[in-house]
Amino acid sequence: MRLFSRLLISLLALGLVTSGVWAGGAAEPDDVDRLDDWKRQAEVGPYQPEEEDWDAILEAAREEPPATIYSNTSRAFDPIDDFNEMYGLEVEVLNMSNSEIIERLQREFDAGIYNADVILGGATPVYYAQLMHERDAIVHYAPRELEARLEERDLTPTLIHRWSVGTWYYSTGDENDDSVPYENVWELTTEDWRNRVVWRSPLDSSTVADIMVAFVTNAELMEELYEDYFGEPIELQTENAGYEWILRMLENDARVVPSHTDVAEAITAAQERGERMVGMGTQSVYRNVLEGQYDFHLDTEVAPTVTSSRPISMGAFSESPNQAKLVIRYLTSQEGGDPWWGADFPVDPEVESTGPLAELTLDDFNILLDTALEAALGTTDEVIDFWQLHE
Repeated sequence: MRLFSRLLISLLALGLVTSGVWAGGAAEPDDVDRLDDWKRQAEVGPYQPEEEDWDAILEAAREEPPATIYSNTSRAFDPIDDFNEMYGLEVEVLNMSNSEIIERLQREFDAGIYNADVILGGATPVYYAQLMHERDAIVHYAPRELEARLEERDLTPTLIHRWSVGTWYYSTGDENDDSVPYENVWELTTEDWRNRVVWRSPLDSSTVADIMVAFVTNAELMEELYEDYFGEPIELQTENAGYEWILRMLENDARVVPSHTDVAEAITAAQERGERMVGMGTQSVYRNVLEGQYDFHLDTEVAPTVTSSRPISMGAFSESPNQAKLVIRYLTSQEGGDPWWGADFPVDPEVESTGPLAELTLDDFNILLDTALEAALGTTDEVIDFWQLHE
């Protein structure tokens, strides 16, 4: 994986990502030719028209077999039901975790099976490295009218459906006090917070992986925060202060749970018991607090938070590329993306946020880190290795 990551960074530097040229790490010439033929027929990649005729695309879509979406979020079900009713199609959603999507796409692609027409997921660097570079399993596609409105980072090397923030939830144990119960992220490694932090494994959560990668790639900031809190320079047992923080959190008995729901429920239970607890997850879960399902607070002030992208792509060799185009266009629209726009942040500047979190913006987070793709590609697999060694 690291070899592929380094090679991919070189491709990024050469500009091959932005031009849509992805040969695939182990592809044979015949495979490249076959993929190119499919792209020509599907009119994607270098064969995508400068102006797309959506009436013609819909007409072609109705002649294709029903498309399938591999989605890491159940929020895709309702908009796809509406989509099918609107267009008279029968697109199906299969809801899986990120790791299940990646594993399934790898196995299917290697076996010459191309079931996924649209992939809506997370763990962006892993998707890019394992599914776009090691394999040509997913293909960049963005409707032209959307492409014209987006920044390069929202298109490279595939379309981003939305952005979220990896952040922190907390309970105070006091219903009259909503202040953050820690003054520095390093405080969570001290005895006072032993077994009071709950998170998911980075193997299962792209959000947690993104946070850990950001801490490792922003090691100088983590050093500064350490010295601010403890009043002395850090003495490392590990490669840098980001890894050191992860190690000390594990040594402080941070709890590992299966889902973000479990994180939210654990902190809500702590609040009900009158106890302090901290959890790591995505800001979107906070909408459930505003709707009365959970009881905790969102930290936008103290602990560093991290932008986390959610890609949407077309499956290579799709038998229903026109349905895939329509799905991608719909799910990025105001109407089709409505289940997300009140919780996450749309990439399209013409789409308005709605719902309980509509007033929350990226500017509300005091320390918001953004890990460049190149840095993430070179670090994600190493962070995973580190976690597996020490967890």
